[in-house]
Amino acid sequence: MQFHVENMTCGSCVKHITQAIATVDPNARLEADTVSRTISVTTVADADAIQKALADDGYTARPI
Repeated sequence: MQFHVENMTCGSCVKHITQAIATVDPNARLEADTVSRTISVTTVADADAIQKALADDGYTARPI
């Protein structure tokens, strides 16, 4: 699944996002592009759980 994360601007953001997603699915794989502010997540978790984990960490994500 893919998300647009408007306030993801740097490598530190990617680190925090990765950690937030790991709270939902420790085995999730993440690919991030800070230029387009998108992430691709391979996970067994559903999109709502991912969005909630990101929101809890201060990142607004919308599916694309």
